[in-house]
Amino acid sequence: MRGRNDDAMRANRPIKMLGDDVISICKGIIEGRELYFILFHRSGPKHLICFKNWSVNLIMDVIESALHLKCRLRDTHCQRMDVLTNSKVMILQEVNEPFLNIAVSKAATMLGAYDVTITDKLVWEYDYMGRVFSFMADAIFVSTLTHMCAQRFAAQSSVPVLCMRSRTHATVQALATVMAIIEQFGTMRDVNLAYVGSPHPVLNSYLLLCPMLGANIKFKCCCEKCPVTPLLYKASQEIVEQNHTHLMECSCKGLALQDAHVIIAGPSNPKKIDEFKLCIKDVESKTCRPWIFFHTGPRGKEVDDNLFEHCNSRTFQAFENFHYIAAAMMAYVIQDYKF
Repeated sequence: MRGRNDDAMRANRPIKMLGDDVISICKGIIEGRELYFILFHRSGPKHLICFKNWSVNLIMDVIESALHLKCRLRDTHCQRMDVLTNSKVMILQEVNEPFLNIAVSKAATMLGAYDVTITDKLVWEYDYMGRVFSFMADAIFVSTLTHMCAQRFAAQSSVPVLCMRSRTHATVQALATVMAIIEQFGTMRDVNLAYVGSPHPVLNSYLLLCPMLGANIKFKCCCEKCPVTPLLYKASQEIVEQNHTHLMECSCKGLALQDAHVIIAGPSNPKKIDEFKLCIKDVESKTCRPWIFFHTGPRGKEVDDNLFEHCNSRTFQAFENFHYIAAAMMAYVIQDYKF
């Protein structure tokens, strides 16, 4: 290599970019001989922890990738692709989340990867946790009761860490629901979303996703006797102000349902069913818009059968989208692959 492009071969000088990776050619001396070495400097892993750190383009890239995969592979039963051949996907959780587990597991095997699920009360404060697990996995989906634990874990991990669910986020479920809304309306822009139910991590996710994607959101998540403000309400206000969308915390469900395109029922405290109970009459008396309905799950007595099974209900469509969203996320962080 000596004598060729000498300027580029000076020690420790980056000469080419491949995506986020930098190639350097370095000069060294071994046993009196001059040798040149090609070094690859890898960028850090792509963590998907908090929507506040996602760009609108990234959100839409994941959703569009999931939509393309769904069009390409409508029936995923007994299907296996070679997108992530021989990769190892870990599902690490404090509390068992059956729907999320099967969605991530199905996505992994569908893309040619293998998965393992660990359910344990981890001591997240130990900084070495992320480092140890990342020796043996290519991506780690985390479900934890506290959001900061996921962030500390990711900071120590050398492989991508993705938040399935935490105290402030329900990433897979929220994106799967947004995907179903886009399938129905073609966009999130100018869509009016209403959430009626007890505080839930998925509400925090909607509070960020709606204004980021141009949608308006109204919600009722507490009773007058016990006022509760969602953890990400202030962050949502800041995004709303920047993007000129609408946000309203409502004292009654009728106000939340006014002119709604999308109605989302959250799980409710059995002692407060009357505060959040919904039926078709509640919806149709408050909105003249074309509307669709989702239930967050698990279902209780807060929604009657007529609404839950209504032709406008898209609850099961959102649950079906779980594994498409999980597949799009893991393909992106492991291989920078978009369907």
